[in-house]
Amino acid sequence: MTQRPLPEPGSPELKVLSTRAHHILYAYLFMRRDDPPTMREIRAHLQETLGEAPSQTDRRVRDLRDHFTIPAKRISGEYRYVLEGWTTSRTNGSRKSISGAVRAQVLSPQRCAMCGRTPLDHQVTMVVDHKLPRHWGGSDEIGNLQPLCEECNSGKKAYFANYEQFDEAIRQAAGHPEPHGRIGELMKAFAGDWVPAELIEIVASIRQYQEDWRKRTRELRLLGWVLETEKRKEAETGRIRVRYRVTSWEPWPQGSIAAEVRRRDPSNNRAPAPER
Repeated sequence: MTQRPLPEPGSPELKVLSTRAHHILYAYLFMRRDDPPTMREIRAHLQETLGEAPSQTDRRVRDLRDHFTIPAKRISGEYRYVLEGWTTSRTNGSRKSISGAVRAQVLSPQRCAMCGRTPLDHQVTMVVDHKLPRHWGGSDEIGNLQPLCEECNSGKKAYFANYEQFDEAIRQAAGHPEPHGRIGELMKAFAGDWVPAELIEIVASIRQYQEDWRKRTRELRLLGWVLETEKRKEAETGRIRVRYRVTSWEPWPQGSIAAEVRRRDPSNNRAPAPER
């Protein structure tokens, strides 16, 4: 099957793009196909052209992915955004909207899942949020939706935007049903490169918040994985940043990973202390 060629900027085929900003972004990616830009360069271009904030630019990239395949590929040590072609993951490049019935069901608690504020008591506006964002493979199923106030929703998007360059790795890891598996698959996707601790926390908690995600990460050693940790102090802020990586791993066990971890954990196999 012949792949549909990419349209030239300004082509009538680009009527699928809704705003001038999307057209400017497409033209920039099109012109840089031989030298794909980093997210930093994309943000700088739209900032210079439109005066747009970084969070808006990140959303433009996600919107463009409704129509075009734009993976973040590691090239010369940096993640660069490559405009490859029309997407085949969505029919006609359009998202299926959430039905009114589903929206009403998600918003029925009338309480923000993050801050706990309510429309009646705090005059906040509630919106439907995807726990796992669509661009990381999240679905419109009810289990992936939650009520958030507009402020928390905006803050979450801005926070997740910091990890746009890791989209492909997150998407690969997000589908695993167990936190150990999500953490492990994420680090495997980085192929021996360092993974920020903040990103591991996000992926571990995609389905349900994992307060003990650090322990789950360390427990991979019980499965025969070779795991390294690095702590670095940022010169600008003085903050200690932690990163992890795996240099060797074993296949996942049959059945439950958590059960196998418990079975191999020496602390669970100690003989009880003698009675006095």
